[in-house]
Amino acid sequence: MSNNADIGASIDALNPSITDPKRCNKPTVPELLKPNCSAFQETQNVDTSLLDPVVVKDNYIRWVLDRKGILHSNSKISLQFNHTAGDPASDRAFFPFQTGVKSFIQKCVLRSGTTILDSTDRFNVFSAYKNTLKSNEENVRKERIKSGVVGAYKQTRVPTMDVNGVADGTEAKSDMTVDVGKEFSLAFTAGTGTSTRTDAKCPVTLPGNQNLYNSSEFVIDLHEMFSSLKHTQIPLFMIDEPVIIELFLENLSQNRICKPNGQATTPVFVLDQTSPSLIADYIYYDIDTMNAFQENNKNLELPFLENKLITTTVNYANSPNYVRNLGGASKAISKVTIAHTVLTGDLGESLYNMFLSDVPGVKGNGLDYNLRINDRFIYPVSINNPSEQYVQTLNAESLPMNICARDYLDGLGVAFSDNLLLEAYQQPLAVSGQKRYMAIRNITGERINNRGVELHINAVGANSLPLQQLVWLEINKRLILSNGRWTEIYN
Repeated sequence: MSNNADIGASIDALNPSITDPKRCNKPTVPELLKPNCSAFQETQNVDTSLLDPVVVKDNYIRWVLDRKGILHSNSKISLQFNHTAGDPASDRAFFPFQTGVKSFIQKCVLRSGTTILDSTDRFNVFSAYKNTLKSNEENVRKERIKSGVVGAYKQTRVPTMDVNGVADGTEAKSDMTVDVGKEFSLAFTAGTGTSTRTDAKCPVTLPGNQNLYNSSEFVIDLHEMFSSLKHTQIPLFMIDEPVIIELFLENLSQNRICKPNGQATTPVFVLDQTSPSLIADYIYYDIDTMNAFQENNKNLELPFLENKLITTTVNYANSPNYVRNLGGASKAISKVTIAHTVLTGDLGESLYNMFLSDVPGVKGNGLDYNLRINDRFIYPVSINNPSEQYVQTLNAESLPMNICARDYLDGLGVAFSDNLLLEAYQQPLAVSGQKRYMAIRNITGERINNRGVELHINAVGANSLPLQQLVWLEINKRLILSNGRWTEIYN
């Protein structure tokens, strides 16, 4: 039997950064810049500033950060919205369930001078995927209120009724349902035991703060828009160039919000241009610590990520075997994330709008994928089992997608309750199979050669309709801060 030293050697042999110098190493983040740093807590102070944007338009917002301290990764952006169509007395409007307020943000950029530190294009679609990685408790207790996301689940029981709404005094079997933070509201005609709806359904509406006509304020953490900030914080006091945050807002109003099923009026909401605020937290330490850090890090090297987006329109019914070169030559790509959204115009009368991932018509093992990197497929056999695809996403993220099997593929697992109506939508039709996101880790750890990354997808049985395929390449890069200016180097 191997001893501990042998086991350790075996693990080291599997580590690409140890076994092969041609593979890529990430620089280490100094302790002082790590989020939630505990080493210097006794001398840490935090100063909070409310920054107004220097530019604000219907579709664009820009802030310039103060040149002081260290920017805390949990700093936030606050937004509110005004309606230009619809009647607040009778109409309702809400953010798409899986994105919340992020549906308004098409692209976010963090830069210093002309150097891009971090950016994500089609952030609203990308955030719909990232929100699936949050826990049930975080979504229902925190995100629902903070950012308007609805992404939790629960078991529910409803009264047993016949098709005329007559209750028999018992409960229907326990069913799975989306948890919006409140129970159904069902009224019975006095003395009759008959539902005022005269059918067997129990209606559920979102809490009042999520009805956009109530002018609620919503916030987004900076580390959600700029994933690099989950691992490192920015030493603003060492930077001579202005550090800028830019938000490019979704241009199409019908992609921003949703409305209840059957509501005649289509609500329209725009940014309240007096509302954007950057709640910036600046971390300070004692003067000796700050000066010593700056003196000892005159060429500070930090790891950052760049999510490069590649989009195209596909119709798998016409071309089920699809091969696409994603680029990425000479880059260190750690992960590939894939989503498919529909291109059918106005999807405001739904729960997710266009912020979903689905290939309609594909059943069971009908969709398989593989990546070809440096002239080799990373999997010996293409992955076609939905459960295995879910596991590969877990491996890529080191986190599970907190979704139901029926979320991932219609027909898998336990069905959603047909007795509860979410904003007048039938759950089995409105939410099943809407979260078929796929993430693939580059398990080779190798830098991409001049042929780039090839994506191979085979979709059998897909409906004949155009889909927008979105692929994000997670590119590792290094940023070197020297003499107050950043230099960008791809690993």
